[in-house]
Amino acid sequence: KQWYQRRVRGSSTSSDVTHGEMLLGIILILLAQLVSASQMVVEEIFIKKHNVPPVQVVGMEGCFGVLFMSLLVLPICYVVPAGGKLASLHDDAIDAMAQMYNDVPILIFGLMYLLSIAFYNFFGLSVTKSLTAVHRTLIDACRTILVWIIDLFIHYVITSKYGENFDMTYGFLQLGGFAMLLLGTLLYNEVIYIACIASPRPPPGSGYTEISADFEGSQPVLDGSLRFG
Repeated sequence: KQWYQRRVRGSSTSSDVTHGEMLLGIILILLAQLVSASQMVVEEIFIKKHNVPPVQVVGMEGCFGVLFMSLLVLPICYVVPAGGKLASLHDDAIDAMAQMYNDVPILIFGLMYLLSIAFYNFFGLSVTKSLTAVHRTLIDACRTILVWIIDLFIHYVITSKYGENFDMTYGFLQLGGFAMLLLGTLLYNEVIYIACIASPRPPPGSGYTEISADFEGSQPVLDGSLRFG
């Protein structure tokens, strides 16, 4: 209870945030996106250029993540003061372990979360190995659509206590954004074709001959039957 009161007193509302803090938050988000994009590029280099198996990459990331969190991040979070504006950054890892020790459901959900993240990273790297990191990023972005649909289903079908209701003010804007995201993913993965949009690969049955990007061992085309349009 005392910990909760400290968190509430230390928390800040949106009206307390200055323009400088908002700008700092946006910059930190952009930096986080840059780090995430760099990670996917490095993963693709390890998998395709150095032929490292996806499961080994996941294991390496897990080991480095445990060491980094245990030796650097969690100690820093543990010593951050609980009062003031830094209260939202305070994280008591010892208390979290005590809760998992005293409450079996918390421990089970924690282990399930670790297992799901392991499979999630492995499947993501498998997509990177088979296709590219760009394909993985676009497919990964579609998770938000699935989460939104499940939230709406829970709220309107199962119980209104949980899930998310459809906001009439921004719901249609959100629906349009999801539609654009899904359309862009389908176009990039060449699942659908639109005549007015240029495609790197001609649609099946169009009469155009596809030229492979891998020219090693390929036979030259001598009959002049290729058409470009």
